Amino acid sequence: MSSSHNLLSSLHAGASRAALARAQAVVAAAYYFGYWFSHRRA
Repeated sequence: MSSSHNLLSSLHAGASRAALARAQAVVAAAYYFGYWFSHRRA
């Protein structure tokens, strides 16, 4: 039971880390697009 709990917690940590990395990538892409768009229109 202890090993399955460790596996579950490690899977959850990996999933949350992947979600955090995905959110950071989306934020970075949105920031870059907003910067490019504002400078392109100027």
